[in-house]
Amino acid sequence: MNEYLPASGMQRILLLFFAFAFVGMTAVSLGQRFMKPSLIVPSNVRPMNAEQDAGHTGDMNEIGQLMQHIQQNPGDVAAMLHLAEHLVEHQNWTAAETFLRKAVVAAPGNAKPLYLLGVVLHNQDKHAEAAECLERVMGLRDEPSVRYSLGVLYVHYLQDPALGGKHLRTALTLPGLSDALAQRIQAELDALASQATPTPDTGAAAKAAPKK
Repeated sequence: MNEYLPASGMQRILLLFFAFAFVGMTAVSLGQRFMKPSLIVPSNVRPMNAEQDAGHTGDMNEIGQLMQHIQQNPGDVAAMLHLAEHLVEHQNWTAAETFLRKAVVAAPGNAKPLYLLGVVLHNQDKHAEAAECLERVMGLRDEPSVRYSLGVLYVHYLQDPALGGKHLRTALTLPGLSDALAQRIQAELDALASQATPTPDTGAAAKAAPKK
């Protein structure tokens, strides 16, 4: 049986969201925050900066309406996904995680909530959990963006460049790979290759050279 938040719990999340929403809006972008390659966020879900977000009163109203709708229709996965996308745009990771976890339970065969959950967990520094989500996504729908995101997690955040490189190389072989993503993947693989190539130790070589 699926478990959903009781009305009181939903109301608490609604209040907390509006109390802290504008804190999340001032967060920097993924690339600026980590100075590393980021996971791929679906094109219709892009975090906004504070200046862009200041005038989105209508969007905030829609978030409130969606929360109320889900409170009355706790099994509406489409509404949960729509709400989670808005929360990701506002970088409200905690609230987004709550609704995405419920969407995953309600629709275990749907890859989208799992993928978005992975992105959200990554942004909360829960990288191992994020990788677990993306591994599950890969079992449902193996796509270049999923493999790239897994590669980034393993190479840059989970200290497993061998596994990360494997995912990146596999991504290059999958259908639907865009030129832009292929370039990003190849850049990651080139960086891995350069790190794996030992730098000659000229000092050691000089010591080892026979004296004349």
